[in-house]
Amino acid sequence: MSWWGKIWRRGSIPSNEQLLQVRLTMQGWHDEGRRGDMRGWRDDQGDFMSLVVSEALGRARLSDEVALQQFFRGLAESRGGGLIEVRVSTGRLGTTASVIYKRLLKPAYVFTGMLFAPAAELPQVWTVVAEERGTTGVREAVITAELFNSGCLTIEDYKRSWAKDPYDADYHAVDRSALRFVSDDESYDQRFPQHPLSKVRRILAALPSSVDMKPPGLEAST
Repeated sequence: MSWWGKIWRRGSIPSNEQLLQVRLTMQGWHDEGRRGDMRGWRDDQGDFMSLVVSEALGRARLSDEVALQQFFRGLAESRGGGLIEVRVSTGRLGTTASVIYKRLLKPAYVFTGMLFAPAAELPQVWTVVAEERGTTGVREAVITAELFNSGCLTIEDYKRSWAKDPYDADYHAVDRSALRFVSDDESYDQRFPQHPLSKVRRILAALPSSVDMKPPGLEAST
């Protein structure tokens, strides 16, 4: 097993004090308290965000893009999902790695975003899960029709490249319906701001500047 297969480890179960040191300042999320070894928040749409105090990725070389993509591809695959994107950035939580993957729970897609902050004062893994509600598939249908009508997409293109892993075109270990679609590209987020994928991207981008630390012993609030 490669070292990437050994980096997911939590160590000791965090105390309430550790979890309550973290203050989420992002608007619209309501603290649901501790659930086992994690702390949870929920928004008015019913989507869920969680925090785990974890050393996951603690020994990883975040500059190794290929290894990072392989690790997160395996994580998505183990949950029946397909990889949409992997990113590394630096901010208030130090160097972080994030991943977005999707799963098809017919008739709707569920999008999961995870932010790993191994260099933060308290090593953290944030997870946000958002799902399609109401009429599903609108983003895919609109973009597909536009690309066909403009001549930018043919039947052959659709069969060959509409759905594929963003970093490995030969990857087929999950069903094609779970792979990244052309319509999943970030360039379409502004046109579909309420889409769960757009929402997950916004949250992952905002998280590093939306987390404060409270001194031990002081109660954190949302």
